[in-house]
Amino acid sequence: MANESTPTAEGTPTTASTPTPARRARKRWAFGTFGQVVIFTLIWAVLVTVFGLAAIAPTLLESGFRAGVNPGESLGPSSPIILAISASTALATVLAIWLMHRFIGGPSLLGLGLRPRPGWLVDALVGLALGPLMFLAILLVLLAAGWVSIGPGTIAGSGLLLSFVTFTLVAFSEEAFSRGWVLQVLERGYGARVAVVVSAGLFAVLHAFNPGFGITALLGLFLAGLLLAEAYLVTRQLWLPMALHLSWNYSEGPLFGVQVSGLPAEGLLTVTPSGPAVVTGGPFGPEAGLVVIAGIGLGALLIAGLGRWRRQPQPTP
Repeated sequence: MANESTPTAEGTPTTASTPTPARRARKRWAFGTFGQVVIFTLIWAVLVTVFGLAAIAPTLLESGFRAGVNPGESLGPSSPIILAISASTALATVLAIWLMHRFIGGPSLLGLGLRPRPGWLVDALVGLALGPLMFLAILLVLLAAGWVSIGPGTIAGSGLLLSFVTFTLVAFSEEAFSRGWVLQVLERGYGARVAVVVSAGLFAVLHAFNPGFGITALLGLFLAGLLLAEAYLVTRQLWLPMALHLSWNYSEGPLFGVQVSGLPAEGLLTVTPSGPAVVTGGPFGPEAGLVVIAGIGLGALLIAGLGRWRRQPQPTP
C-alpha cells in the first residue's frame, strides 16, 4: 500500500515514512553550564568507580584464595594493578565525554583540543621537557637546604616502561577531564577566571583519596592545576598540559624516585626527604610541600614565554 502524502510547511508533500529533521535530530536534555558540569562529574565518577572495580576484581579474587597476599602491596606506578586502574579510568573518561556530547551537550573528545593542529608537536615536546626541568629545580632547592639525600634506585627497565604507560593514561584522563571538559565548558558559561579556579580546585580534590593527602597537598595540587590551566590557555590545545603532566609525574617517580601524589617511590634514584614535611611534602611528595612553588614558578615563567613567542608575528619568506 502506498504511503499517504502530507503537505509540509513549505507546501512540498512528504510521505509518512520520510524522516523529518525533528525526527533525525538527536534528543538532548537542556541544562545550564553548572548543571552540565555537575552531571558530567557524576557520570565520570560513577564510570571510573565501576570500571576501576572491574579492573581490580581479578586481583582481589586471587588474593582471596591465596594466603598472605595483600592486594595493597607494591602499588607503585609500575604495578599492573595501577596500570589496570589507569586504563579503566581513561576508558571511563572517554565514555563520559561521549555520553555528554551525545545526549546532553558539550564538546566532543577531539573538540577539547586533541586534534593535531599546527604547533601541536612543539607543544608536546615543550611539555615533555618542562617536567624534568621543574623537578630538577625542586631537587636543587632541597639539596641546597640539606633537606634531602640521594641514593641508588631500584626500578628495572620493565618498571620504567610500565610507569610510562601508566602516567600517560593518567595524564590523558586528568587533562581531558579537568583542562578539557570542565575548564572549557565553564569558560563558555562563566569566563576564563572562574573556569580556571574551579577546574583547578576540582583537580586537586580528585586526589583526596591518595595516601597522605592533606591541606598542604590540596594547596599544592591546586597550584599545579593553575599551571596546567595556563598551559591550555596559552596553546588552546591539550598537548602541552598533557605532556607536562606526564613528564612531571615520570620525572618525579621513575626518574628521581620520589613519591608521586602519595604513591610509593620507585625510580632510577632514591630521594629521601629529611627536612620539615611542610616544605618537602613528606610521604606524599613535593606537591604537598612549599618547595613545589619553585618548580611551578619556573614552569609558569617558561609557559608564559612560550605564549609571548607564539604571539609574535612570524617573518614572511
